[in-house]
Amino acid sequence: MAAALGQRFRPGWLLTILVAAALAVLVTLGTWQVQRLQWKLDLIERVEAGLAADPVPLPASEQAMRSLDHRPVTATGILRHDLAFAEGSEQQGGIPGARLIVPLEPPDGVPILVDLGWIPEPVADHFGGDPKPVSALGGTLYLDHPQAKPPFRPANEPAARRWFWLDTEALRQWTGMPGLAAATLVRRPDGVEIVPPIADPPAMTLANDHLGYALTWYGLALGLLVIYFLMGRARAEEQQR
Repeated sequence: MAAALGQRFRPGWLLTILVAAALAVLVTLGTWQVQRLQWKLDLIERVEAGLAADPVPLPASEQAMRSLDHRPVTATGILRHDLAFAEGSEQQGGIPGARLIVPLEPPDGVPILVDLGWIPEPVADHFGGDPKPVSALGGTLYLDHPQAKPPFRPANEPAARRWFWLDTEALRQWTGMPGLAAATLVRRPDGVEIVPPIADPPAMTLANDHLGYALTWYGLALGLLVIYFLMGRARAEEQQR
């Protein structure tokens, strides 16, 4: 039986070792993504529960904010409309625009950026104004400041008040707020809004691509096995000629 199999399948030791090593890597990566999938599902479940929870007061420290990602909060303080700027580029109803961001200075806490909602182009028409006190500003807290510039994002233009990614250190210098938190309070809409800035309902911002990644790694492993067996058979037939 073994002799007959050897006549029909002769991949060679070198190919076998290389394929075994590659299979071990591919299966390990696929299994890791399955484990990450379960972790992400649990995380999404907790975040969804947090989005539906009752609002809590915005903490005074950035450290305390880290446990409230995707949670509804209420805040008081001074909205610094004199430091307003536009973030990103976003269309609504086919109309180009961006997000209107205004720093908030709480009475007894660290400053934080507030996303007041979408504004149409030209965004500069929505800048300016005097600082304005607010009470019970409701929104959702997002820890959305990246550590570095995301790929394919344009460079920020502080002089034009246009930021394409939330560079915390640069924003601290630009606003003159060294304690600015690396988080954003996204205002929740008050009913149906038609006048900019238009707030959006709270949304899940966590992507879950782990199942696709796992299927990709396992699929590559299966494809490699098929190629291995085809090459082994082809080599055996060639040696028999």
